[in-house]
Amino acid sequence: MSKQIRTAILAQGTIIVSSCFLQAMLGIVQFFGFFQASTVFQVTGSFDNPAGFAACLCVGFPFVGFLLLDKNKFVRYGGWMAGFVIALAVILSQSRAGIMSIAFICFILLNMKFFQKRWMKCLSLVCFALLLMGCYWMKKDSADGRLLIWRCSTDMVKDAPWFGHGTGSFEAHYMDYQADYFRQHGRNRYSMLADNVKHPFNEYLGVLLNFGLFGLLMMLAVAALLVRCYKKDSCMEKRIALYSLLSVGVFSFFSYPFTYPFTWIVTLLCIVILTKEYITKILARPMIKNAVCVLILLCSLGGIYKLVDRVMAEMEWGKISKLALCGASEKTLPTYEKLERKFEDNPYFLYNYAAILLENKRYEESLQMALQCRKYWADYDLELIIGESYQELDKQELAKKYYDNASMMCPSRFLPLYKLFQLYKDVGDRKRMLTVAKLIIDKPMKIKTSAIRMMKREMEREQVRLLREENNE
Repeated sequence: MSKQIRTAILAQGTIIVSSCFLQAMLGIVQFFGFFQASTVFQVTGSFDNPAGFAACLCVGFPFVGFLLLDKNKFVRYGGWMAGFVIALAVILSQSRAGIMSIAFICFILLNMKFFQKRWMKCLSLVCFALLLMGCYWMKKDSADGRLLIWRCSTDMVKDAPWFGHGTGSFEAHYMDYQADYFRQHGRNRYSMLADNVKHPFNEYLGVLLNFGLFGLLMMLAVAALLVRCYKKDSCMEKRIALYSLLSVGVFSFFSYPFTYPFTWIVTLLCIVILTKEYITKILARPMIKNAVCVLILLCSLGGIYKLVDRVMAEMEWGKISKLALCGASEKTLPTYEKLERKFEDNPYFLYNYAAILLENKRYEESLQMALQCRKYWADYDLELIIGESYQELDKQELAKKYYDNASMMCPSRFLPLYKLFQLYKDVGDRKRMLTVAKLIIDKPMKIKTSAIRMMKREMEREQVRLLREENNE
């Protein structure tokens, strides 16, 4: 590797470490209450949740090695401080995937540098296993919830094992599989843990769902080629790049790090570092180099145009969403109609549009938009919108189907049962009203809120009324 290339890599590594250090400091400040996070989580840095915060720190953590190996002792001291601050921030965020990722890299380094004897290596492996168990018990309910997600996702894999369901398949189908699971198994220990899920919390499982075994094998083949590139011409830069990929690889077993652009950027940089010699050889030919440059230029221009167009549309959508929240939803409908052409395959926009149409009592249009959204998104809240639209259009059986499905998707929720009760009340089905009322009264509360308590009291009154009417007859 030439000196010029090495200098460029060192500079990029320093930028990554500096970014992670500043992000970690923000997280630590949030933990001690000097700066309030904008979400319900205590430590998120500039992200909306601890997963994104920890993922970016973990993928950048190995690049601290560039500083630790510097000849200047003050730079080395800075490296130790940066590494400590990043690791501390990940621990304070309570991201179990992040803790496991950092611990895995530390165990590798300790085994390489200090744990030379076999019993030491075995002991470190036992410690790692104990840490894994500790992370499970740290948030047991959350961990069990992920086990449910993996269990239902496995059923999805079985239905399309070789080539998967296609991109976006998890959001499009997962909640239906979760509903089917509870239909088959009834109430169990997962009933109170099930929620509206948008990620499989495992990137490898996500590849299986989208592209099947073929896609997973292709990914593993690429990983094997990268390891071969490292072994063929190993050096300090390549080792750090490999550790960074290992870090994000461990994180990917328990979370969704590739949701965040920073992870993609660092991962691509690591791949470039590992394959630098081959890229240099390919680009050494002037014709290929010129063709690649032209292709990159065209793609960049096209990408910038698309990005600007999308950003403008997103900003306009944001404005009318705020206007709708202020009670002027009717005024936003013409803009929604205009934006539909740009967001015709965006489930979040389609859901938002369907909700606005429902609020303005345009039930046919709301149903049409919600069913269009249903092609891309199986979602608890969407089921309720479809059910309500069918109910308002006097299609009671179809409304019941979607309310039932919403109830099965998230068995701990009360609203689908309450809407079912109102549906049976509209048609005068007193027997089913009594059944649903009893279900609501007996259902345990996952989160005790005043709205649920009021709902339960209403059902108790309705139950008394219905039983009195039965006795009188």
